[in-house]
Amino acid sequence: MTLVLGATLVLAALAAAAGRASPAFLHAWLLAWLLWLGVALGALVFLCIHHLVRGRWGATVRPLLAAMTRTLPLLALLFLPIALDLAVLYPWTDLEWLQAAPLRAAKAAYLDADFFLARAAVILVVWSVLALRLARPGRRRPGLAALALVVFFATVTITAVDWILSLDPDMSTSAFGLALATGDAVAGWSAVVIAVALVHGRSAHAPLVVPERAQQLGTLLFAALMLWGYIAFTQYLLVWGADLPREVGWFLPRLHGDWGLVAWSLVGLHFAAPFVLLLQRPIKRSPARLAAVAALLLSMHYVELLWLVVPSRGLPLGWLDLAVPLGLGASWALAVAVLLGRGPLIGLPEEDIDRV
Repeated sequence: MTLVLGATLVLAALAAAAGRASPAFLHAWLLAWLLWLGVALGALVFLCIHHLVRGRWGATVRPLLAAMTRTLPLLALLFLPIALDLAVLYPWTDLEWLQAAPLRAAKAAYLDADFFLARAAVILVVWSVLALRLARPGRRRPGLAALALVVFFATVTITAVDWILSLDPDMSTSAFGLALATGDAVAGWSAVVIAVALVHGRSAHAPLVVPERAQQLGTLLFAALMLWGYIAFTQYLLVWGADLPREVGWFLPRLHGDWGLVAWSLVGLHFAAPFVLLLQRPIKRSPARLAAVAALLLSMHYVELLWLVVPSRGLPLGWLDLAVPLGLGASWALAVAVLLGRGPLIGLPEEDIDRV
């Protein structure tokens, strides 16, 4: 753990230095950090659910969920490059720009750099403490898990507004945080399914995941996808129905031109195609096929982040927007592997799960 912590601090320092030298790198770092933070938070959500419902599916993947969740303190440290260069990312740090429009000026007390950093620090520390407590091996903690879920869904709205919507402070919507939280849940569970399939495929002996257990994992992925689709569509429907200029003005550049094509790809590849595929029983009962669907969902979650962030940042897409998330993702996966240690990624044998 000490080695992982040291490597994380070095990575944060290098990213901070690169961000100061290149605004494009810092913007790509924000996207990458949001992606892998969301995956870890999605794992935390499902770990909480396992503590509450004591499901057999959770006994199967609990070691992996715990390791993914324990990366949250490390990801909190990787917020450092963003904290050091807020002015590069967020236009509201320029007081003249903030006071130029009445709606922005009304948010001046909230959009204060010190207050922004204080909120981020408190929330990241709270998430990290809850993650470390819930990831401990041993008895179930349903009370703490219930509290963690309440805290998560209460704080994710604050962070979604701060870290994404404040790139364009004219936009405001109460459903944005919930939509992002459900998207994180889909991404986190997708990462779990992919890891399980990789370990299952490398087993030289009896299958580590029987078809019935794989089907349970697929059903949970389907449920998370349905919830994300419902919240995302409801948010758009409310904005369309209200027809408020500030909200419509945020959606318009994302629904026309090249970004309009991206929006339709989200409809087709982030919801419609996975929805149909996850209805197929043979796909859900095959770890390899299920992992292919999960990989599509994880990739499209990043495309969704691009769609949310890039039109507001004033910089075009570049190679760093792909390279930095892949690099940070590799480092995050390595940290998960180290945190797993010598223990199994897959939990109790199938015949023992009934006794959990």
